[in-house]
Amino acid sequence: MLDTNKNISDLDYRKQIKVASTAENVFKALTDHIHLWWSKTTDSFQKANGQFTITFDNGYWWTFKIIEFKPNSELVWKCIDGEPEFNKEWIGHVLHWLIIEDESETIINFHQAGLTPQLHCFEVCSSTWDMFITKKLKNYLERA
Repeated sequence: MLDTNKNISDLDYRKQIKVASTAENVFKALTDHIHLWWSKTTDSFQKANGQFTITFDNGYWWTFKIIEFKPNSELVWKCIDGEPEFNKEWIGHVLHWLIIEDESETIINFHQAGLTPQLHCFEVCSSTWDMFITKKLKNYLERA
């Protein structure tokens, strides 16, 4: 049961990892190299006010507008479209990546504003994000 005393934003999906990589490599992984750890991208214009579409083998896709583009430190994407019906829950969500380089490692903080336990897709989406961030992104960065 959800704690109704909590602020709804406290329930948003969040993930933090530390990687043995530089902030520059993390930023490249989250922009030019998304296809190497997340999925295929099309119509990709990696810059402030740019956008990209990510497509998966099962036919699911999302289009994101890039709200913030601060090299080696921060990215903010807003989901502006998606298909099929399952993915429409993401429209309007804001995905925030914060990159903090700390000596020999880099901390990646991810927050998806809107992805809360009230959503139909929360269980599937949060466990899938866990896999993509803690396994695929981390592995890509630490072997790159």
